[in-house]
Amino acid sequence: MNRTIRIFFAAAALLSATSPLFAQQSGVIEYEVTAKTDPERMRGFQRGGGDDAPEIPDVITFKQTFTFSNNMGKITTERPDFGGARRQRPEGDTSNRNQRRPGMGGGFGGRGNNAQYVDLANKKYDQVFSTFGDDKKTYYTEEAFIFTASTKQSDKTKKIAGYNCKKATIQLKDDTYTVWYTTELPFTFSPLNGLFPDSSNVVVLSAEGSRRSFTAKSVNLKAITDTDLSIPAGAEKVSQEQMREIRKQEMDKLRKRQQQ
Repeated sequence: MNRTIRIFFAAAALLSATSPLFAQQSGVIEYEVTAKTDPERMRGFQRGGGDDAPEIPDVITFKQTFTFSNNMGKITTERPDFGGARRQRPEGDTSNRNQRRPGMGGGFGGRGNNAQYVDLANKKYDQVFSTFGDDKKTYYTEEAFIFTASTKQSDKTKKIAGYNCKKATIQLKDDTYTVWYTTELPFTFSPLNGLFPDSSNVVVLSAEGSRRSFTAKSVNLKAITDTDLSIPAGAEKVSQEQMREIRKQEMDKLRKRQQQ
């Protein structure tokens, strides 16, 4: 092997070890999520109800994890438990009553019969829902990544979880988010759909709006052995409107069961 070829391979090895473009395409991003709640509405879902029900805080903080590998990913959420509350979603969540708003992906899904998956290759979120009872059925619906035009770029930069980030301001429906994103990871992802500053290779590591915020506390690139990163086999595909109706029917059944 001549000297020129040796230099070429040495440079390629160095590039692969140091360049973000060649970073391992599997790992875990852990976000801290802060959300404002609607205490009165949430209290109505507490078991037992009444004036002696545990107090619901105005703001809750919890962890959301995005696990990714081979262009597939899954969003899981650790929910706080308000002393027997049904863990009703915070105000502004898009995974049930606000489903009509853009932003299905990266809501606060993940409670029991809900799951959220991300198809990184085709840039879409997949929301999975399983019904209750013995005749359990599983459905899923898709939502493509939303690249909004209501974006203001900034020349400000900072590091988050070890990655260089750029700043952007994005208007999403009735809220304005301050977004920090990196181009140093080999895929595109946002914890909330509609917060992509552009259609290129970006990962949102921080987003702050008036009702909720997401901040990446760690980005751990590593081999992932979890194979449960894709839609369950046998799940039936439905439209977003059908999914809303299915979920509403199941929630009505659950409320009646709790009342009894």
